[in-house]
Amino acid sequence: MITFIDSDMRLHLAVAQVWGLLTIRLADDPVLQLCPTCYAKALKKYIRLFEQQMHQRSIQAAPASTRKKLHRLRAAQRQLETNAIAFEYDKRRLRSVYGEDCQMTGRRRHASCLALRTSINDRLSNLERHFIDPNGVPDRKWYKHALVGPGKWDWAEADHQPFPALAAALETGTRQQFQQCEKDIANIIHEAAWFLREI
Repeated sequence: MITFIDSDMRLHLAVAQVWGLLTIRLADDPVLQLCPTCYAKALKKYIRLFEQQMHQRSIQAAPASTRKKLHRLRAAQRQLETNAIAFEYDKRRLRSVYGEDCQMTGRRRHASCLALRTSINDRLSNLERHFIDPNGVPDRKWYKHALVGPGKWDWAEADHQPFPALAAALETGTRQQFQQCEKDIANIIHEAAWFLREI
């Protein structure tokens, strides 16, 4: 490393400073700066990208009525978007009613503010965990994320494959395997959406 890439350690210093500032920023914020509505918007984009891939491949496992076939994913995406919007309302309510730091008079108001803030932070920090599929991608069980993952053959665009398990079922599976995989991913998204609404 020192011989070829970063002889005077400037790159290491810059990366360490960025990570340090990011850590300080996350530690100082009373509410985590994560956006669940961005997940819903990205999921909508992933569904469109996957539909385009299905139309381009025109494999026997994908009949002409692909719009009907992905209705479970669309319903799950709409549910996630609805719950994410309601969750954003909770975040705005926390800021407008209680203020950012929950510094106010009265123990009851302070306790309810802390409970709401803790609930919001717990839901934000654990949302990503709900997108993990314990079964993984067929033939590559070590890839567990249900929404994004590497493609099987195109490593140049490894981070751009939407629904890697569904793509694998589309390529190598039967229609029943494809439908079961879509149902499993939709259930994962529904569980994440309902987790977001828990208080």
